This record gives sequence, C-alpha cells and structure tokens, in this order.
Amino acid sequence: CGGCGQPPGALTLGMAMEGRRLPCPERITDMVGFAFGVGCCGGFGLTFMRGLRDHPAGHRLSGAFAAAQTRAPQLGHTFALWSGLFHAFECAVSQRHADPNGARSSVDAAICGFLTAGVLSARSGPRAMSTNAVVGGLCVLLVDVVSGNVRSH
Repeated sequence: CGGCGQPPGALTLGMAMEGRRLPCPERITDMVGFAFGVGCCGGFGLTFMRGLRDHPAGHRLSGAFAAAQTRAPQLGHTFALWSGLFHAFECAVSQRHADPNGARSSVDAAICGFLTAGVLSARSGPRAMSTNAVVGGLCVLLVDVVSGNVRSH
C-alpha cells in the first residue's frame, strides 16, 4: 500500500471486511492467480486419488504421482481461464454502478457466469453455446444463493 503504513495484505483484508474489493485490473490478476493455485492443488489431489485407484498394484504410488503431476497444471489452467474471463466480464458489468468496486450483486454474477460459459463454449456452435451460457449463469446464481451472498443493486 503506497505509503499508508500497512502491509498490502492488511489493506486487502480491510477492503474485504467492508464489502469492497480490489480495483478491476488488480482483481482480475489476483483472481486468476488464486484460481490457478486452487485448480492445481485440487486437481493434483483428485488426480492422485484417481491414480491410486486406477493404477495396478506395485505401481500405484508412482503412477498416481506421475498422473497428478501431469494433470494438475492443465486443471489449474482451466480454472484460471474461467476466472480470468469471469472477472473481466465482472469488471465490465460493474461499471454501470455508481461504485464499481463495491460489493457485486447476484444478478451481475449470474450475467458474468452466463457470458463466461457462453464465450468458452462458442466453438461448439450456437446451440451448445446458448445452453452452456444458461447453465453457467444458473450455476453462479446457485452458488450465490447457497453461500448466502444474494445481493441486488
């Protein structure tokens, strides 16, 4: 934090506790890095467990470890791609509010999920794109409802 006398993490925590978030360019970068880490760690764990189940006796540990090392970065990339697009759309959609860096609404989140899923499935054709877009928007809205973050502007 440029001259405020607090470490950068303290500013971020304070902003989160007030319902505020990082400004847009930094938010996108921060969330892409976070999503890559979550995707890699979660992907490593899931792939390792699947490898323990699927590899033959005598090669379970080494096979599971090799499979997890190979697959984890791919899953991290997928999470980072989704997060980058989602937060880029979120920054664009939030500009219509008086305070674009304030807490986001659930409708905005659903719109961003709709756009992200649509863009990511555009190569599959208009029918798959529209279906995936609706499912993506509904999934993000469902996550907001289940986690108790339902807000409207």
